[in-house]
Order: sequence, then structure tokens, then C-alpha cells
Amino acid sequence: MTVCVAAIAERGTVVGVSDRMLTAGDVEFEPAQAKMWAFSTAAWALISGDLTIQGEILTGVDTEIKRRIAAQPSEWIPVKEIAELYCKRYRELLRRRAEAAILHPIGLDLPTFLATQGDLSQNVVADLVEKLTTYDFDSQLATIFIGNDHSGPDEKLVYVHLYTTEGDKLSDYSQVGFAAIGIGKVHAESQFMFSGHWPSKPFHETLLLAYTAKKRAEVAPGVGKDTDMVVIGPGLGQTLKVEDRHLAGLEKIYQKNQSTNTKATNIALAETQQFVEKVRKEYTRAAKKNAPPAQSATEPPKRSTSRKSKGQP
Repeated sequence: MTVCVAAIAERGTVVGVSDRMLTAGDVEFEPAQAKMWAFSTAAWALISGDLTIQGEILTGVDTEIKRRIAAQPSEWIPVKEIAELYCKRYRELLRRRAEAAILHPIGLDLPTFLATQGDLSQNVVADLVEKLTTYDFDSQLATIFIGNDHSGPDEKLVYVHLYTTEGDKLSDYSQVGFAAIGIGKVHAESQFMFSGHWPSKPFHETLLLAYTAKKRAEVAPGVGKDTDMVVIGPGLGQTLKVEDRHLAGLEKIYQKNQSTNTKATNIALAETQQFVEKVRKEYTRAAKKNAPPAQSATEPPKRSTSRKSKGQP
């Protein structure tokens, strides 16, 4: 359980924020370790879900990226290619684990199953195929990829990118300008939507908004209180891992803003109470003025005694 947040700001800058709550199997803990993975100075990932599974996938991705950088150090690897490589590694690991869990216990692997399925009954084959195709990790894995590169209409310019993955499903949020993952996703994203965020908002405004979104997400169970933040851009490969002492400064600003909001809310509540009482009195006076005469308790209502039927005068 966790929350990770990213938002794009003016001049091609992107901010990434996460808590430090880690999940490994059935254990949740909050060590002094960031849930961020730096592939290069131009591309980072923020991770959610089981750390053991994420670590295995990301290690494979990182190894491939480092190999490519070593072979061509002057070539900036597009952020999207890194995200797509993650999806590929995800599928490979999922297939290996499905093979181990479903086929190995009956003495098969994927190649032998495909080669011998003609010798098996249709029911057995159908059952195994269903189990293999529906197999998934117990933990819901989600990842945010942020960074900048030259991939865009003009290869001479620098473009900032924001992608998310849920499992191996890749989505591009670069035009939206913000994204969140983890158990606190809804709380964080609602903060961006309420503030009307878009990718060209001023950097200082986006910085505070991203921090506030993470803080608001802390109401969700399993979201940690500690915070990490990274800023990429505006230049290609410019990355700043925000220090704890600077995060403490942001925390003071946030708490001051919360205090101001609390005072404003209390004033609004008092004014609303006065408004409600005023309206209630108006309705009460109008009701008394327009009320019909009260019926006398000593005079029962009169009933009509006349009957009209055939043969009666």
C-alpha cells in the first residue's frame, strides 16, 4: 500500500513524490528508503505494489538500460521505451511464475505443454489454458515513469513525459499533466482535479500541489507519512533529488496553509449556521402567516347526509 504522485509544470519540468511505505508479501514497513528508481539522469520510476516483484522486474529493466547507455552514451533513451521494456519484463516474469505454479507440479513446462497438448484430453487442456491465461500476481503492481528526452515533433527540442503502468498496461499522461498510483490514488488525483492543474502551471505552484496531493493521500490506510521528492528538468538530464531539509520547509508551508484553511472553514461554518437560522425564521414566519384557520376540537366535521340514487327525490 502506498501513494506515488507525479505532475508536469512549466518549461518541461516534472515533479515526482512518493511515501516510503513498502510492501513485501504480507509485511508492510516504512524504512528510510525511497520508492524511486533512477535509470538515468533523465528517467526515473516511482513504484507501487510488492517490492520483491517490482525489484525483480526493475532490476531486469535497469540492467538493459545501463547496457544501452554504456554502448551509446550520447544517445538519450526515450522514457516511453523504458516503460515499454518494463511491460515486457512484467509479462516475462508473469509467464515464468505461471509456468512454475501451474505446469511444473505436473511435470510440464510451456514448451512441452504446447508440444504434447494433442495427447491430452480437451478438458485438461482447456483447464490448464484457463489457469495460465488468468494467472496474475497477488499484488497489484503500478508504476509511474517520468523524465525527458528528444522524442517529439522536433528532435532538437526536449520533451517531458509522464507514463503509468497498471500491470503491463501502459498509459500516457503527458498531456493530462498529472497521475497517481497506489491506495491513495483517488485522494491525490482529486487534489489535482480540484485545483485545475495542467502541464503549463508555474513550477512553484505545481511543487506545492504535488506535495499537498501526497499529504492528502495519507488519510488512506497504508500510506506512509515520510516523503521523497525528485524534480527532473527543465534541461535534458537535469535531476534534483530533494533533500529532507528542504522537504521540511515544504512541510512548514503546507501546515501553515492548512491552519489558514481551518480558520477559513470555521468562519464559513459560523456564517452558514447564521444563514440557516435566518432562512429557518423566514420560513417559520411565512408558514404562520399563510396557515389556514385551525379546526375547532368541539365541532366535528360536517358530513353530507344527502344521497342520490335511482328512485330517490
